[in-house]
Amino acid sequence: MKKSARLLFLFCLLFFSIFAAKAVFADSRDDKIKQLEASIDRYSQQIQEKEQEAQSLANQIAIFDLQIKQAQAEIDATNLVIGRLTSAIREKENDIVLQENEINRQNGILAQYLRQAARNDAGSLLEFLLKNDKFSDFFGDLNYSSNIQSQIQDTLATIKDLKAKLVQEKEDLESDRAEQQQLKNMQNRQKAGLQNSKKQKQKLLDQTKGQEKSYQQLLSKAREDLDKIRNQPYDLAMGFKMTFEEALKNATMASQLTGVRAAFLMAILKIESDWGGNVGKGNWKQDMAPRDFNAFQQITSLLGLNPDSTPVSKKPSYGWGGAMGPAQFIPTTWLLYADAVANLTGRRPASPWNIRDAFTACGLMLAQSDANKQTYAAESKAAKMYIAGSRWNTSLTARIYSNNVMAAATKIQKDIDALQGK
Repeated sequence: MKKSARLLFLFCLLFFSIFAAKAVFADSRDDKIKQLEASIDRYSQQIQEKEQEAQSLANQIAIFDLQIKQAQAEIDATNLVIGRLTSAIREKENDIVLQENEINRQNGILAQYLRQAARNDAGSLLEFLLKNDKFSDFFGDLNYSSNIQSQIQDTLATIKDLKAKLVQEKEDLESDRAEQQQLKNMQNRQKAGLQNSKKQKQKLLDQTKGQEKSYQQLLSKAREDLDKIRNQPYDLAMGFKMTFEEALKNATMASQLTGVRAAFLMAILKIESDWGGNVGKGNWKQDMAPRDFNAFQQITSLLGLNPDSTPVSKKPSYGWGGAMGPAQFIPTTWLLYADAVANLTGRRPASPWNIRDAFTACGLMLAQSDANKQTYAAESKAAKMYIAGSRWNTSLTARIYSNNVMAAATKIQKDIDALQGK
């Protein structure tokens, strides 16, 4: 084997080994994520089953243990997905650089063809004839000119295709970065939830000393303390504050109009209010995606609001802000539901900053995802679609978001049942 051939063989072998190692690592990571997701689903199902059982100290301790295991599995899975997204982001960034370089190269080729075409166009048909002694040479020049025009068209088509791919790559990169940031925010929530479950478990053990009788006394006292439930603060996005009872009143009205369970609606809006500490402090010109400018101006104009002084959510580290009101609707999305909301509530024009309108619009959007079936599976899917749209079935962000919403809905439903004497 010649030296050059041997070097080529060794290079190919090295490249294949690196590629194969990366593929095996990626497959291993994906398998681990799938295993953790299966565990998360299993813990979630077990928690649901335990919550349907008669309340007892042993039952509640088991629920805390399952919540702790679920939270830890979510944290581990989130770490792996963040790692996968980091690798994907790096690859997309490299692809974008290669695409931009290729576009520049094609632009250079196009410039050469254009210069050649310009030189050919500078000569008239008569000049073509005069400078060619033979008709064969004349037709050769014509063919050459035609080929140049064809190559210009082909190069333009190539550049157009490359630019379209580049735009899509950049949009995908932005989505991945936004999801990565969401996952990091969720991870902070997961860690806080894990510590909270551990503290609640320990507090319950300390209060009851492991005695069932003491636990039942605590339950009785909690059921009697209805004023505490009614008046507990229920904070929504953009500084909207109300009591639990007031939130329930608005959610119940929206539930009657849309068929979506009040506790589920309240959970969605409660979780939405916690999406970062900068909600409602942004400005549309700095924080909103330009594609939403016209929709936002249309909404504020109809409501008689000054767009420059109307707050929206701030832009996060990656992606865009610009969400409006307690339910955090993007302007273009709000316009899809505004007329339907007005028809149901009788308030025209509907406003994303009005509590009742926001609850109703949220209910309509969730009902389109079958949340009005009021089953756990339907509500869980609707929550995923609410946060991730078409990526709901592949996004771990959506799965974690859904788990948070369903856990909040369970707690809220217990408070509603206590208020209604159930």
